[in-house]
Amino acid sequence: MTTSNIPSSMEKYLDVLQHNRDGSLMLGSSGLTGKFWAGSLWFYEDPGNAPDISKCSAGIQTEAGVTDIQWIDECRVAIASDSGAIEVWQLVNSRSAFRNLFYLYEHDNAVHSISINSNKTRIISGSSDKLIKVWDLATQASVLTLRAHTSKVECITCSPNELEVFLSCSQDGSVLLWDLRKPKPARKLSRPSGTSLPTCTAWKPGETHVFAVGDETGKIVLQDSRADSTGTRLTTAHTRSIHRLSFSPKNPLWLASTSDDCTVAVTELQPELKQIYRSYSHNDFVRGASWDPLSNKLMTCGWDKQVKGHDIVPAAAGANGRV
Repeated sequence: MTTSNIPSSMEKYLDVLQHNRDGSLMLGSSGLTGKFWAGSLWFYEDPGNAPDISKCSAGIQTEAGVTDIQWIDECRVAIASDSGAIEVWQLVNSRSAFRNLFYLYEHDNAVHSISINSNKTRIISGSSDKLIKVWDLATQASVLTLRAHTSKVECITCSPNELEVFLSCSQDGSVLLWDLRKPKPARKLSRPSGTSLPTCTAWKPGETHVFAVGDETGKIVLQDSRADSTGTRLTTAHTRSIHRLSFSPKNPLWLASTSDDCTVAVTELQPELKQIYRSYSHNDFVRGASWDPLSNKLMTCGWDKQVKGHDIVPAAAGANGRV
């Protein structure tokens, strides 16, 4: 099914945005209509036009709220849904319209996070049904169901270097490091003293063992999977729960975070974890964060129905830039 009819309106809650390798942007929204969540997906060749629907390149209404987005290639995108589905859409007609390729229905509750492995062959999903599922894109089918968490799975993050390795975190308080090549694939990572329930994870670009974890009290932990908790570094980036972490692909020492305290922060990792930027430009929960791979500009979205751009430059960063 190909759809070129752009929706007439965008839902209030902007939950996620994701740049493609060419700098274009996909934006996902959701909203409660009566008893049901509705959603929509919006594509912008020029990210600076988001969230203006009159300037979008393509738009489509989805069956439920969009909770996560992952690009597969220049034209295909996978989305996670409040309905429990994973949807795969393709941009067609010179990227001016959407075509649905398939829906994957096996989760019994909302899917909160998806991640795609490094060779773009598998999607891994985490849901409120406590399950993690591994999906094969070629066969359009679930190939593995993992039952290790005892509560809602908050975040899934595939390793940038290892095909079979990924992280998961859950409201059960655990962060698990998975290696599907092993007979017992999950290893529970130690939680440093002073931290709370993990809410999101992010792998440092180019690294096999180093990753960051955000928690519900606003703390960020930088960890090495080869070390115990003594090898971690900790900083308080926010006053409330962190929703998303995103490393800059051009400067892997910069880590962006968005939070329910309505702010955006950028933390520099060396020589110590140090906040170099904070923005107060949103006036509701800040949800999505993505770095433009061409300009290294950070873009964020939130429940205030705004998309904001943040220029993190060394001079401003050194002065602890604030917006």
